[in-house]
Amino acid sequence: MKKLKMINWSDVVAVLKACLIGIVATLIGVVVLAVVLKFADLPTKYVSYINDIIKILSLFIVIWIISRKTNGKLLIKAVFAGAVYSLLTLIIFSALNGGVQFNASIIYDLLFAVISSVIITIILNLITRKTI
Repeated sequence: MKKLKMINWSDVVAVLKACLIGIVATLIGVVVLAVVLKFADLPTKYVSYINDIIKILSLFIVIWIISRKTNGKLLIKAVFAGAVYSLLTLIIFSALNGGVQFNASIIYDLLFAVISSVIITIILNLITRKTI
């Protein structure tokens, strides 16, 4: 009978580090957006779309870092990273906002991050020709 492989903790640490870098990128993007909103007359209906673009770019950075630091099973690591990224941003932005509000947007953000991570992984696979 085959032994089950134990969790490779170096990969878990690499995913967590990449998620933290992605969160820093998100924070920078949100600050830049706030400055732009301060000086520009941008309609508020576009803010949520811009926030989603910031999340996608940050997730791209996260998955790109993971693909360079780890080997194999990128899709599984990307899904895990998307979920961790979503939960960490929820915690950080809730702390900055003064509390968490439990509603459907939490599930939306989690699903958005996971689905975006899968799509980004496929795109990176097509670009770099690495195995998923």
